[in-house]
Amino acid sequence: MRIIVGFLLLLIAGLLQVTLMMRVTLLQGHADLVLIVLMVWLLQEGNKPDWRWGLAAGIMVGWASALPDWVLWIGYAAAAGLCQLLHQRIWQVTLLTLITAALLGTLIIHLLTIAYLFVSANPIGLVDGLNFVTLPTMLLNLILVLPVYALLGELTKVLTPTEEFA
Repeated sequence: MRIIVGFLLLLIAGLLQVTLMMRVTLLQGHADLVLIVLMVWLLQEGNKPDWRWGLAAGIMVGWASALPDWVLWIGYAAAAGLCQLLHQRIWQVTLLTLITAALLGTLIIHLLTIAYLFVSANPIGLVDGLNFVTLPTMLLNLILVLPVYALLGELTKVLTPTEEFA
């Protein structure tokens, strides 16, 4: 059940990112809702963080992106793997793990994108890419982390109610 819900959440986040989040920009950056939902879902109680969820997210974002699919597969899988690693090391502080994973995941995906664009025919300066795209995206992702965390936390409670014994 959790796998189906996770895929549906990633699909809904992908649709919202393509339709709604592309309209909300800060300088040239926009929030990466799929990455936020991926990180929050991986860190929900009862879910086991796994890098393979990142492949599914990369496939969903790859359908709507002009980048080659392999760049996004590697980026999102690395971000999910980082979340898995942080969850194993900082297991008691979920919110700190979430914020750290969201920031570093954004940085990983954007550095891979900038590296690909540098190698391809459309180079972008590293400083310009970081200043005008990556840092605003990180700020927008930080703004969205807490509401998405609260929303998916409530969804997890509804999906897996705890049994209380009297």
